[in-house]
Amino acid sequence: MLIATASSGPIGEALLAQAVGVGGFLIYGMIAIWLFGREFSDHTAKDLLALLTSRTAIVGAKFALAAGWAMLLALQVAAFGLLIGALLALPGWSAQIALDGIGRLLLTAALTALLTTPLSLAASLGRGYLAAVGAMFAALFCAQVIAALGFGHHFPWSVPGLYAGIAGPDQDRPGPIGFLLVLAVGAAGVLATAAWWRRADHHR
Repeated sequence: MLIATASSGPIGEALLAQAVGVGGFLIYGMIAIWLFGREFSDHTAKDLLALLTSRTAIVGAKFALAAGWAMLLALQVAAFGLLIGALLALPGWSAQIALDGIGRLLLTAALTALLTTPLSLAASLGRGYLAAVGAMFAALFCAQVIAALGFGHHFPWSVPGLYAGIAGPDQDRPGPIGFLLVLAVGAAGVLATAAWWRRADHHR
């Protein structure tokens, strides 16, 4: 898959976008939702907060774990892509093409993972999985519709797919504003989640 993507063909670009830009949002999103929602669904939040570790440190550790899983999964996709490409003996391969493809995949994964931080807040506010899962599918639906309307460059959840080339090689990649919006969403999700965990009433 990665080798096919590196050939700059529209099929390969769509495969990369599906694997990381769209599929990655669902997988990374479920990881974030599980990490933050399980404490409430399993009724372990009070036990966790009874530890001497600060609430901010707990939230930071959860986000660090989510980011680590996201990047490890992206590396696994890259490794499988290289292996499949080698087994199929796909033409046009070179070390530079492979590095470019891996770099694009990892950056797409990082952008996608940043956009899941609001789902952590939704799982915390909803004290479980349901609200966050609904928010995840709503964001994914809006990303597809807004990108199809041509405004995806300024909608954060559309940016990773557009960067990966899901719209085709003839379409422009997102500019600095799009990437800054993704960073802003990621940072806002982390800060808002940490603030909620510090101040919320966890006795309910």
